[in-house]
This record gives sequence, structure tokens and C-alpha cells, in this order.
Amino acid sequence: MGVFTFVCRSSGDEWSGKQLSGDLEASAPSTYDLQRRLVQAALSTDSSGGIQSSFSMITPSSAVFQVSYSISISIHAFSFLRF
Repeated sequence: MGVFTFVCRSSGDEWSGKQLSGDLEASAPSTYDLQRRLVQAALSTDSSGGIQSSFSMITPSSAVFQVSYSISISIHAFSFLRF
């Protein structure tokens, strides 16, 4: 499982997010768009599994956004018919 943590800040009419320990970053006019862009940035490093995210406002102008992904494993269940 990979975890990406971003520190997000608002400056006027734009939100920006920077990875806590890494080079990923993005900016957008809203927190909604920022989350989408940060998820895309995280996916650009590895898109092999399902994504979960969590956005927590700390103050009206700052937040923490976390994206985690895990490798997805498909399990197929077969049903057997009795004749």
C-alpha cells in the first residue's frame, strides 16, 4: 500500500497542495478540484490499485489530504449447478 500525504493551503482564490515528503504538488481554484488533481498526481506514480482519500480541514485556509492505494486482487467465486 502506498500513502501520500499533502499539506494544503489557501492563498486568496487558489488552493495549493504539496506532498509532505516528496515532490508532488498541485493547485486549483477549489478544494474539490485540488483533491482531484492531487489524486491524479498520486496515480501518476502508481495506478495499480484502488484509491482511498481523506481530506481534513485544519483551519479555514489549511488542510491535510491523504491518498492511499492498494493493489487490487480479484477473487472469482464460481457457483456450481446441481443437475
